[in-house]
Amino acid sequence: MKPNNMTGYLQALTKIIEATDKTGGEMNPDFTKLSDAIDKDKVADLDEATLTAIKATFQKGTDAYTDNLNQLQQASVPVRLLGKHKQLVAAYRNYADACQKMVDAIDPAAQTVDTEAFDASENEQENMMDKVTSATQRIMSSVM
Repeated sequence: MKPNNMTGYLQALTKIIEATDKTGGEMNPDFTKLSDAIDKDKVADLDEATLTAIKATFQKGTDAYTDNLNQLQQASVPVRLLGKHKQLVAAYRNYADACQKMVDAIDPAAQTVDTEAFDASENEQENMMDKVTSATQRIMSSVM
């Protein structure tokens, strides 16, 4: 195995994980605002413009996650990490899909949120991010 292949892969993986963290941080204020409104049964108090802006922020973030997924899928993976990498890709794909379900749960025109779909998406995102983190840690620890 070429050492530069491993180095390139680890750099790409690190870049993707950092981008994921940054994107999540950018979406967090809107997520908190919407989640609080849902918890207090005050979604109807959020006007169409606010819900449209939140949905746009979520869609932008989800699109970034899809780009990250594409980069993961196209990464040059060292053979010994192939199995762990496939687990990472599967978890990341499920994470991005769950994020899209959250975006789709928001209906700005009706000033509503499908709270059941929103909550299910939130739980799935947490589960999948745990799997992404676990797979990433396994990859990193296997090369140290």
